Amino acid sequence: MRKILKIALLLLLSVFVALVIFFFGFLKIASVEHNADAQLVGDMIWYDAPDGGIGFKILESSHPEYRIKISMNSPDEIYHEGPFIYKGSELDEVTLTDLGAYFGEDIDLTNGEKLVPAQ
Repeated sequence: MRKILKIALLLLLSVFVALVIFFFGFLKIASVEHNADAQLVGDMIWYDAPDGGIGFKILESSHPEYRIKISMNSPDEIYHEGPFIYKGSELDEVTLTDLGAYFGEDIDLTNGEKLVPAQ
């Protein structure tokens, strides 16, 4: 009985380690600066995607505080607009080409840093 428990525990640990390696090794979010689909549309940057795409427009900037409009599916469809704060240390100012991805809360920058919603 004890031997079966050890084997089961070892198997579970192996599956867990394999899942961790998979998530951090293969599902790493790629930097958008290598994305050929990024394009400037007026004063907005737009990233094409199969789900319609996403666009960012900086409405106001006073580093490290920014007011950003986020559009999805088309440049005319506003998804979110609000204040964000730069939480990194590499940039003296965030520009349109620094904005990379949005997954519902933070804006991921192309250098791996973030803009977080202001409270």
